[in-house]
Amino acid sequence: MKLLCSFLLVSSLWVAAATAQSADLPAVFRLGQNEEGYEVAKQEYQQTLLEVANYDTQNAFNHWMSMMQELQKHADKLDIDLKGVKIWLHAFWNTDGSIDHLGYLLRPDSRNVDELELAAVLKTFMKKYSFPVTSGKKFSHYTGANFPIYSEKVDN
Repeated sequence: MKLLCSFLLVSSLWVAAATAQSADLPAVFRLGQNEEGYEVAKQEYQQTLLEVANYDTQNAFNHWMSMMQELQKHADKLDIDLKGVKIWLHAFWNTDGSIDHLGYLLRPDSRNVDELELAAVLKTFMKKYSFPVTSGKKFSHYTGANFPIYSEKVDN
């Protein structure tokens, strides 16, 4: 009985610590930092954008590219030039399509950009933007983006 109680106590403390780490993950963060919170978030948002799009790669791609175009428009409104920026992004969405976290990392072949300014663009964007896809579970997507975005949506 004592062993069972000890196990339950340790398990509940681990769950509380994991939840706290996820809560400690900033809304916008540089990939490679906040590793513990990042690992917790990856577990919490296991469902992928591809799964949410019913494994329709073109549909998932179109939604992602639409979001990148909106991000570019948002930066333009703030008079922030993203041309030449090449970035890795890891987006974490809530079930309602709101963005909970955005992890980013400038690629080595990117144009130099002030990372504080970039983080501010991402943070203000995620407050205003809602992904047009929802799901019963939180979901995420990790990929790269090159600005400017020229892609046209392709209909199936």
